[in-house]
Amino acid sequence: MADDINEKFEEKTVEFKDKAEEFKAKAEARNEANKEKWDETYNKGKDVAEKVGENLSKTIDDTIIAMKAMQKNFDNRYQTYRETTATNKINVDLAESADFYYLQAYLAGVEKEDISIEATDSSVTIKAELENILKNIEADEENPVNLIITGIKIGVAERTINLNDEITKEEISAKFNNGILFVTIPKKEVPKTKIDIE
Repeated sequence: MADDINEKFEEKTVEFKDKAEEFKAKAEARNEANKEKWDETYNKGKDVAEKVGENLSKTIDDTIIAMKAMQKNFDNRYQTYRETTATNKINVDLAESADFYYLQAYLAGVEKEDISIEATDSSVTIKAELENILKNIEADEENPVNLIITGIKIGVAERTINLNDEITKEEISAKFNNGILFVTIPKKEVPKTKIDIE
């Protein structure tokens, strides 16, 4: 009888060990499957985070570039406004093509000899001596002259135009006719270098 009990105990023990091994194998398989899913989810999350980081970095860089361009545009417009509203600033128009800037200045009543033009690598300055011709009217006691309205600029007028490109200052040409100064300003050719890709 003791042998029967021992035999049944051994059978149950073997059966229990088999079930334990089977349970352990299933648990390990589940753990491995869960680990693979976790790794996959982690890698997907990491990829998404990297893409979001790249896009955010690019967006920030693009925003900074756009803000700098807006600031430069604002500064140029503000400078133009200040120069236009200043008392002794010469009124000008500026146009450009791919190779040239064209500058037109309005200098009514000014002699060609009273105009000077100076240039740097990226700016042009025009100076002129403006006179009020009324001062040349001879007045006498019987016919006195009184200035009623003063709207014409007098004295030294000056205007500096800052350009976005470097210019070839030695090749600037200017013409003056009927109170209009026309200046042709060639842009400096920037040599291009071909880059080899490895």
